[in-house]
Amino acid sequence: MYKRYIIIPILLLITSLSAFGQATIQFIPELYGRNVDGLFKCTIINPSQGQSVNLSIVVKERSAGTVCIIKTQLFNIIQGANPLPFSAARSASLQFSNNSIGRLSSANHTFPEGDYEYCYTLTYLRSDLLPVEQCFDYTLAPFAELHLTDPYDKDKICDKRPLLTWQPLLPGIPGSAYQLVLAEIKSGQNATEALNYNLAVINQSNIISPVLPYPSIARELEKGKTYAWQVTAYKDQTILNRSEVWSFTVDCQDSVKKVVDDGYRDIEDLSKGNYYIATGILKFAVVNPYQAQDLKYTITSLNEPDKKIKRLPKLKLQSGLNQINIDITSMGSFSAGDNYLLKVWLPNGMVKSLRFIYVEVK
Repeated sequence: MYKRYIIIPILLLITSLSAFGQATIQFIPELYGRNVDGLFKCTIINPSQGQSVNLSIVVKERSAGTVCIIKTQLFNIIQGANPLPFSAARSASLQFSNNSIGRLSSANHTFPEGDYEYCYTLTYLRSDLLPVEQCFDYTLAPFAELHLTDPYDKDKICDKRPLLTWQPLLPGIPGSAYQLVLAEIKSGQNATEALNYNLAVINQSNIISPVLPYPSIARELEKGKTYAWQVTAYKDQTILNRSEVWSFTVDCQDSVKKVVDDGYRDIEDLSKGNYYIATGILKFAVVNPYQAQDLKYTITSLNEPDKKIKRLPKLKLQSGLNQINIDITSMGSFSAGDNYLLKVWLPNGMVKSLRFIYVEVK
């Protein structure tokens, strides 16, 4: 009896020491699980002395099964953090399954939308250490287009220090940021050439929210000149998405549309402008050719994108012409002089956005 109780702790100690010597694998599926090349961007954390190992990667999709299998040749890891060597990735064997997703992925080495499992197995050569397997799950959804919103493409604005806004990265990736580049378009250039070859007026990275107040250190834009701009979403050194290149011209025709009468202007007309001043009440007209329904809309702060606008009133669209009043003063969520974005989903499925400045009623 006593010998049994002595042997068991010894076996547990041996198992514990063996586990301590095993490596762990770090992989970020939401960032690198979108294509085959990204699978190689893993890191092996080795707590023990150097080892010779090989790595296999199996990608499965919940409905289709195995999508692809990757196997590397032997390579060496040292103590500490080990990115997968380029030589191991380059010489790895790659086999795609003969199912719908496997065939589709083999064409462009990109994984389509689906529920994926990425399993990494590290096998040691000439070692008592057992193979290490780690699996990572991720529901992969394609990124929505990264749309610029204001200034609008080929718009004419008066503001020489405009507020630059765009739609956020969807789906969101924790830790991602934006880079915005703006450059003057010279004679004979198109917008893309201007961004590639001209000295940037603005080249700002590490933007957390989808809005950039014109930087105070940047020189103001010049009347009569046309500018190109583009936004890139990235994390670390990986580009996640990139917008189209838009352009606008600084033309000192007043682009601020101020509501000074009791008339209602069509939301189609208002959405084409740069912005207007809302003194207490937002007023616009919508034609609804369908049956009565709720108006779907949101209001977001461009100065404070994380701030939630509370107590938005429920509005009903009647069939025919609707004259909409949104009393924003009564909500208590608006700050004088701040910029806001109204987004309205029209009955025909189109979405219209209207940027406005809130001014308190005096």
